[in-house]
Amino acid sequence: MRQTISRSRWPLWLWYGWILACLLLAGCTDSKASGPPAQGTETQAKSTVKPILPGQEIWKNNVSSYLFGTNDSIEWTPNNIETMPTIQSMMKSAGIPLIRSFFFSTISDKDIDQRIGTIEKIGAQCLVVLPDYDNQAFNEHVVRYLGSHCLMYEFGNEANYNHHTMQDYIAQWNKQIPLLRQLNPKAKFFGPTLSNINIETNNEKSSPRFLSAYLASIKSSKVLPDVLSIHWYPCWQNTEADCLGKASEIGSIVTQLRQNVRASLGQDLPIAVTEWNFDPNAPPPSYGNKTDFITKFTRDALNAMIQAGVIMACQYAAGSYTGYGGLDMFDVITGQPKPQFQTIKELIQTYKQGPTASGGNGLLVSRGKPAFCQNNENAGGPQSINDGQYGNWGKWDATQQSLPTWCAIHLDKGPSKLLFIWVCDYQFDYINDNGAGPGAYTIAVSDDSTDGSDGHWKTLVSVTGNATRVREHLLDFSGESWVKMTVTQLSAKPLRGDFAIDELEAYDVSQNADDSYFFSGDSITAMAYNRYPEDQPSFAEDVHKAFPQRFPAMLDAGLGGWNSQGAVEHIDEWLQLNPDIHYWLLQWGTNDALGQVPPEKYEANIRHLVQKIKQAGHIPILAHIPSMNRPGEDNTAVNTLIQSYNTALDRVTKDEGLISGPDLYKLFSQHKEYFLPDGIHPTAAGAIAMNNAWFEALRTKIN
Repeated sequence: MRQTISRSRWPLWLWYGWILACLLLAGCTDSKASGPPAQGTETQAKSTVKPILPGQEIWKNNVSSYLFGTNDSIEWTPNNIETMPTIQSMMKSAGIPLIRSFFFSTISDKDIDQRIGTIEKIGAQCLVVLPDYDNQAFNEHVVRYLGSHCLMYEFGNEANYNHHTMQDYIAQWNKQIPLLRQLNPKAKFFGPTLSNINIETNNEKSSPRFLSAYLASIKSSKVLPDVLSIHWYPCWQNTEADCLGKASEIGSIVTQLRQNVRASLGQDLPIAVTEWNFDPNAPPPSYGNKTDFITKFTRDALNAMIQAGVIMACQYAAGSYTGYGGLDMFDVITGQPKPQFQTIKELIQTYKQGPTASGGNGLLVSRGKPAFCQNNENAGGPQSINDGQYGNWGKWDATQQSLPTWCAIHLDKGPSKLLFIWVCDYQFDYINDNGAGPGAYTIAVSDDSTDGSDGHWKTLVSVTGNATRVREHLLDFSGESWVKMTVTQLSAKPLRGDFAIDELEAYDVSQNADDSYFFSGDSITAMAYNRYPEDQPSFAEDVHKAFPQRFPAMLDAGLGGWNSQGAVEHIDEWLQLNPDIHYWLLQWGTNDALGQVPPEKYEANIRHLVQKIKQAGHIPILAHIPSMNRPGEDNTAVNTLIQSYNTALDRVTKDEGLISGPDLYKLFSQHKEYFLPDGIHPTAAGAIAMNNAWFEALRTKIN
């Protein structure tokens, strides 16, 4: 859209009648042209879809995050989103995911930097418009100059409206798009970006005839767009009521368009509405300033696009004094948001709250995915590193002579962030210099590998001096599809002369990493939460069974023989090692009781741990310490001390406003069969019961 453009509306009957023209001009065929994967078909809109665009997320009800984009248009005033930090801040806070920005061939590199910098400050992805599509040198410069800063481009802008001919646009598309794809193979290209202003069916530049010719040409050239883009402004000097009644028409338009594309190409193309609003006039009708009107129009339009499976929609515009300010989401004079912005913000909150199709708030996405290893000395094969089996001797194993060694997992594209966890169940204690965990390693990601050994890799993590048995790392995974861990050193004094990892786990935490749990305690903790086959179902499996859309991450950090004082002395280290784990489940006290630590000293230690964890931004939860069933006269005295500890735990829980954890004292007092012969540690049945006790205690709090 241009500031000075006036448009006739594009009547719905024109789409309904166009399929006949499509069949006559382009032909109907069952043959397949090469092109991008389909997204947003009628059947896909009801099933689980996967992201196919850089940075795209799939939100609640399979809604594409890119439905809530906007435009940074031509700047008609010095006050605009590029010069007003307050507007940028509000857009970032709202989570605006996408901004479409115009790059005319007269723009300087400095201006390019400003426009892209604005988008990055907002935290959005970019869709760059190349309006002067016939300037090949400039288009190549932009794609080359931006590199990874922008991976989506729209070729031309309403070419059917402007002075260019249909034949010229199509020729430039077929010529330039293959070259631009060579310059940036990761980039996605949109076209033909049609306006909806012309209704003369005998005019070659009417949108249906232009699109029909475009589809016929790309069917022949096989230079298909990654996304087919159109613009939509349904009203033209209509009454307020008539205009509001047209808000849902876009759903029918997209559905008909998709049918026409199938008839022409024999396949689907994702569809984007890269400009939309209620009226293209400058200025538009004044009823656009009414809160009730613009709120309902915006909701109805976006809901219709959601139902139609639109992959992207960009409101026009954010704040550029568009339509003399009548179409902006922000008042560029005052910097205040308008009702349309508030409506889109609320819709983002509505759809982003639910778990994404690929997880988004912690779903395990690595299990069973294709795995590849090099220099793995274990006979279990690479598939054993993500099969969900812990401590069963199917593992990734190597001695000094085999280093470096690596294992890689091919994941689905889509998550923007991963919580990556490796687990070594062949080391009992959480931290041990003599353990079987790796001493030094790196973690890298790729988007173009085929078997883990080839492709381009970006190293995100480099660790030396490790002594843990389990560790987590938060990875930026936007646009990536592979994760690889490379071990370069053993631990400081490996007891068996090797390292062993039995599981690599990757969780989609694009929304947050809140579904993660750090089990901290003594040897009882180490035994109960190791997830050995005999100790299943674990806490994570209990959660997954009750809530299939979830599969929480759990880290077993038990330390045999330690008490609460040792935890106090090392809590800073553990917090540094685990900055991304949300819930810290504390089970300290058994060794305190055996060592007859005074209740007041024990309580002070627990308060210190809780306050440290809260200060680090995590959530501590305290469990009642299990009873004991040891032979001998002192068993009663020890249990009495444990009960005083549990009373102290209740005080801390109340004083610190914590979630109440499970009563493990009651659990073991009522089930003596849960004790091993030593009367302290749990049997396999006891471990299963402890995991379930945590789940039952937390299920209503964390659901």
